[in-house]
Amino acid sequence: MKNILTIIAILGLFGTAGFAQPTVSQISNAASASLSVPGPEGPWETLPNGSIAQGSYFTVYGNGFGGAAAIWNPYPLPTELSGTSVSITVGQNPPVAAYIEFAAQLTGYSQLNAILPSSTPLGAGTLTVTYKGQTSAPAPINVVASSFGAFAQNQAGDGPGIVTDVNYRKFTPSYTAKPGQVVILWGTGLGPAPDPSTEASAAPCPNTCDLRGPNLSVTVWVGGQEVQPANLYYAGRSGFTGEDEIIFYVPSGVTTGCYLSVAVQTGPPGGAQVTSNFTSIPVDANGATCQDADGVNMNDIAAAVQSKGSANVAAIGLLSTFWNINLTGTFIQWWDDSADAQIATFGPAALDLFRGFTRLPSVNSCVAIPYLGYPPPPDYGLGYAAPLDAGSALGITGPLAATPVAIPKNANGAGYDGLLGGGTTADDGVVAITGLLPPFYWNSTSNGDGTFTVTDIASGNYTVTGPGGAVSAFSGIIDVSSAAAGFVWTNAGTFDNQNGRPVIPRNAPLNITWTGGDPDGFVDIALIGSTVQNLLPSATNPEPGVYVDCVVPASKGSFSVPTYVLQALPQTAFNGTPSNSDIPGLVLVGPASGVSKISPVPTGLDAAYLYYRFISGYTVDWQ
Repeated sequence: MKNILTIIAILGLFGTAGFAQPTVSQISNAASASLSVPGPEGPWETLPNGSIAQGSYFTVYGNGFGGAAAIWNPYPLPTELSGTSVSITVGQNPPVAAYIEFAAQLTGYSQLNAILPSSTPLGAGTLTVTYKGQTSAPAPINVVASSFGAFAQNQAGDGPGIVTDVNYRKFTPSYTAKPGQVVILWGTGLGPAPDPSTEASAAPCPNTCDLRGPNLSVTVWVGGQEVQPANLYYAGRSGFTGEDEIIFYVPSGVTTGCYLSVAVQTGPPGGAQVTSNFTSIPVDANGATCQDADGVNMNDIAAAVQSKGSANVAAIGLLSTFWNINLTGTFIQWWDDSADAQIATFGPAALDLFRGFTRLPSVNSCVAIPYLGYPPPPDYGLGYAAPLDAGSALGITGPLAATPVAIPKNANGAGYDGLLGGGTTADDGVVAITGLLPPFYWNSTSNGDGTFTVTDIASGNYTVTGPGGAVSAFSGIIDVSSAAAGFVWTNAGTFDNQNGRPVIPRNAPLNITWTGGDPDGFVDIALIGSTVQNLLPSATNPEPGVYVDCVVPASKGSFSVPTYVLQALPQTAFNGTPSNSDIPGLVLVGPASGVSKISPVPTGLDAAYLYYRFISGYTVDWQ
């Protein structure tokens, strides 16, 4: 096996640290970025795959440690680097010193990457960071035998994964895997090294070591399909301590696309399995440039990328989230009708790292993305795109708004987004039931008190215009057909509990059924769960959670969200009794479009697209 990666996440400019007591604000699997953070009332909250496996990489964020950036050159692996060390204590066992790989005081925060020794005892414990004689307060950590995290190209734990062919060439939108091809998924956290006594002094497994056996089973899912055991060739250490690789054949029957989800389950055979983070892989039947039925055909921009190294693209989304919220017995309706436009230059870095122009997985795939703040999670890959000026504001009209509504350019100049109807979630406090803007995408009747009775989606043409800047003036139309607007979620009653919130088990597939919808369109199923239930989280009161997104053809009429996907959500119902929290979980379902091309393409762009996604749903508790 081969060491393919240097696992360093350096985010920001270097600074200097003082000698105050270090603080720890987050501990996470270094690959999955699954969070373990302090809750607003003190206890630490951990997402389902946020525990740290023996022998795996993990990351600590905080402040007051690290100093100038330092990176080890193995071997031997140091337990102190740049004055920084980490100690883990589990129960009454002696403290264990972690191997420090990277440590730095960055702009506004400190970060260290380390490997948890394979000999660390299992169970709940505490972690401390020491910097130049000053030690942090203990922070909770849970040590487990296995919790795999797949490396992601954006180093944030989601989006395109670090997946290569057998010659270690990374897959990209222009170099794709084929169904039936052997690929290698890179990550960390499969489990302890076979010989922990040597992991600090030499590369592991010179003759390879598959870690599967009586204590570990490994299951891989690609595009919603399980990789059969006979096609899972290897799951074990690569050429470096803490780094794992999983070698398997891409299932022959997967739906091809740019963002097929990849997830891994690990655990004792026949026992509880832990679902990894979700990354993606591009797959094409011929290994050619990828294309998505629910997204963009990358061939539209391939020539521009090849000839000039980048493509100028506009992707404008019409988005609605409509909630029926049960606030511990009080019911309100709340909606957020908005538009989001990314108009930018996309080079290989952005194209390889981000989650796609429509930010949805490939058809028949589900993804689960951790977040800290408010769903949906940000796409960190978009930070590699260079924004383009299309004017001071875009204008949007629709069947319910003949006068254009302005969507201003963001203050940082990166894209355009704004509220068209409903209310914003940007402020602290509870959702107000008065003062909401009229719905932009939904037919409704005013109740005279600032609220509205909202019914069906307003069908017809929606027009987006740009006044022009570096990108010429343009006008694009997307049609919400009567079939799409007539979408009916037929088993919505399962989730509409007027006496409380339904408790939804995570140990069985979740079936969603519907009728109608655009026969050429799609259905978006979004599931949300959080460990800290704030109605409107803020920077000082964050909400760690998981956002699940599944996309399927509308023509299917039903879809069962697999158990391995549901188990990526945090539990919010305890002992079968719903928690007393404000919004423990959400199930949202609705129609989504493919892309509609703006023609002619505005001057200054290589391609321009419109798309929509209108989802509505109910509060639930996840068991």
